[in-house]
Amino acid sequence: MMSPRIAENLARIFGPEQARVVLWHDAAREFEADLASLVLDGVELLRLDQMGALEAKIHIESADIPGRYLIYAPFEAPEPEKDWLLDIRLYGRIFSADTVSILLDELGLASQGMHGHLAARMKFLRARERVERLKKWVAQQDTEVDLDLKMLAVVTRAEQPEAFALLTRLFVSAAQDDGGSPFQSVKVWQDIEALELEDAFWALMARTFGYVQPHPGLMDLLLRLLVTDLSLALHGALPEALKHFVLPLRGLAVNASVFIAQWRNHLVASSAHDTLVRRAASELKVADHLGGLAPELLVDAMTFEEVEKIILREWRDRVLKEGADIRLAELREAVQRRRDGHWASPARQTEHANAFRAGYNAIEAAAEMAVLKGKFVGGLQFPSAVEGANAYLSQLYRFDQLYRLFHEAADEVELANWDVLKALRAGIEEIYNGWFVPMLATAWGGFMEGSGGLLANWQLYGLDNQYRFFENHVRPVLENAPRARVFVLISDAFRYEAAAELAEELNGKYRFKASLGAMLGVLPSYTALGMAALLPHERLGYKGGGEVMVDGKSCAGLEQRGKILAEHSGVAIRAEDLLAMNKDAGREFVKPWRVVYVYHNQVDAVGDSASTESQTFAAVRTAIRELAAMVRFIINGLNGNTVLITADHGFLYQDSMLDAFDKSALDEKPAGAVIAKKRYLIGPALNKGEQPKAWCGNTARTARTDPGMDFWVPKGANRFHFTGGARFTHGGAMPQEILVPLVTVKELEGKAAESTAMRKVDVSLLGSSRKIVNNMQRFEFIQNEAVSERVQARTLLISIRESSAGGSNELVSNEAALTFASDSDRMDERKQTARLVLKAGNYDKTRPYALVLIDAESKAEVSRITFNIDLTFSNDF
Repeated sequence: MMSPRIAENLARIFGPEQARVVLWHDAAREFEADLASLVLDGVELLRLDQMGALEAKIHIESADIPGRYLIYAPFEAPEPEKDWLLDIRLYGRIFSADTVSILLDELGLASQGMHGHLAARMKFLRARERVERLKKWVAQQDTEVDLDLKMLAVVTRAEQPEAFALLTRLFVSAAQDDGGSPFQSVKVWQDIEALELEDAFWALMARTFGYVQPHPGLMDLLLRLLVTDLSLALHGALPEALKHFVLPLRGLAVNASVFIAQWRNHLVASSAHDTLVRRAASELKVADHLGGLAPELLVDAMTFEEVEKIILREWRDRVLKEGADIRLAELREAVQRRRDGHWASPARQTEHANAFRAGYNAIEAAAEMAVLKGKFVGGLQFPSAVEGANAYLSQLYRFDQLYRLFHEAADEVELANWDVLKALRAGIEEIYNGWFVPMLATAWGGFMEGSGGLLANWQLYGLDNQYRFFENHVRPVLENAPRARVFVLISDAFRYEAAAELAEELNGKYRFKASLGAMLGVLPSYTALGMAALLPHERLGYKGGGEVMVDGKSCAGLEQRGKILAEHSGVAIRAEDLLAMNKDAGREFVKPWRVVYVYHNQVDAVGDSASTESQTFAAVRTAIRELAAMVRFIINGLNGNTVLITADHGFLYQDSMLDAFDKSALDEKPAGAVIAKKRYLIGPALNKGEQPKAWCGNTARTARTDPGMDFWVPKGANRFHFTGGARFTHGGAMPQEILVPLVTVKELEGKAAESTAMRKVDVSLLGSSRKIVNNMQRFEFIQNEAVSERVQARTLLISIRESSAGGSNELVSNEAALTFASDSDRMDERKQTARLVLKAGNYDKTRPYALVLIDAESKAEVSRITFNIDLTFSNDF
């Protein structure tokens, strides 16, 4: 029976390949007996053992209608001068039925010289599935080297028959199989060895990277690739213990950096990169060898994860040592460079990546706080309470904000069980609770008592009192626009520094304009009184047990507040209930009302409990996120035009545990006190005499209540007691508690809305030269404008690519990420440099290549700048 493979090949030659005449010499008469079973539609079989060659020639050439012919000869082909079929042989196809010849023909290889190489690769070629995949890549003029490369690509299941692609697949397989065993036991490598392709693989590594070793190995190759990449990125000499790993041929060694960069940026292979690089780092003892290097030398080294830890420790130590003298711009640039790298990239949502980013955020916040403290070397002193309040609202609130941001980030670092920020935590506590809070308390406390003090005259020029909120901020909107609707978001304990961040975020939204202001809150600064002050009222007062009343009505709960608001065409709703509605339900709900009070409770609910107070700053982050979502829903979904965001009071919080010095303990609870909390006491007839540990006042002055209630609040930031938790508190007279925020958000229309359109910063390449003359080239860019509320930062992926007329966009370098986020007005502070490493190879200096800038978020091409590559000179050395 004729072999199916022979029949298939003949059918392919006569069919898709459209051969008219095929000559088959079977000198061994191996297939003569099976010819009868060979069926080829439309093909006439001519046997030269049954008819002469001249007869066959006349038959083919004299036919009226051209046909298709298989000429079978059970002998060798004659010499040309004796061959009647020579001219037919020249335009026809020669067919051989031995396996190698069949494969040579099936693969479409032109050179008969490949016959021997195919015979040597029969272990690979025996599997039909491998041959079929190989056929997709084989070209007619392929050499032995080309064919081996493509066979290796088939075995490794590479995306393309290219050295980087198949090595990436091999390492991915190694990472998947890796259990600490030698790389040589990886299945894909065992397949390469079983198919006798290992010599071809090592020859490919020699051609690509200059890797030549007496006893080559995959782990050894990986170590040398990584160390070579590190050596090219370091701004200084490589540690002596690692130098012998550097690949020797500099012209090819650059390929190591390009390969490593492409591997770690690969969408699928990146996790394998991380696994193997960590193993290699342990093998090389990278942490030990690089630990003494300055961060300036390591800033561009993205090879090993350990570099992040080294840089974090070094900058931590500098912040602690240098304090206000820290070079903040240099630190920010270094931190941004690391975020643009691999291990701390925002694109990587892993525990370690999150911890690295958080670590850099914490160090940046700590450095900013140290520099901010340095601006007040003489301490905190204010000529008046008004100037003290203005100083807090314009600048000093940043201490509270940076303290929060530091601890948010530091807490995330600790989730990875790293104590790298332990010493910095202590330093931050010293600045904040050891210096800022006591300094502010002393300076502010000087304005509390006496005939002209705040307790006697609860007013600050330029700030509305909280109890005038409705009449000064809600009623005017309703009266000026009869169809207007006002949304009031009241977030319990949402303090000014958090509102500043929220306003900045909202101003980054299209059609939104958020204005940040403040009001002088009530004292004591607690929920019941603050919430009452924000409601429409003629008179605030108290019932005997300390319950706050609005025009004689209870306002303790949502239902009672709703009844009060209903008298002013208003309604009350919980934030979670509003956000649970879809757009149509929300519109139907607000339709009858002109005033909608939305009550939000995140910060106070978490902070005002001993079991959860340590999560206060996480609650602030949640509150900012939820309030921003509510504003978007109100404006975009409910057609709201005016949104007012405020709070009943602020809060004090310190991360460290309090001690006896933070307590203003009272010998006994004063007679007449009906409410006794950590930061305030209230009663109808408290002792009004001067108290060494407390300020005494009456709510008739500080909240315009009638009747008033006497109160005591501890001086400074102290607490009367620590029951129920002590780190989070409110009720007292510190600026953080009583300067409550007021964020006014407006929806803009027309040209005003157009002015709020968000766009990303523009970036330009500096320099006029458009020629690349080195394998390692630096490109300098400038951010054309400062980042602002409406001009956003952008991250660009920068690379060199082919730029042919045929549309080729192949990457020929590494891809560097740069984030342009400077808010500086100075152009020299908005410059950045990208370091690109070009693959080794022969570049046509007359052919155009392109420096390509791609937006990392949208993946859209931002710019394509034509370059020529001329490495003639640099490659001579």
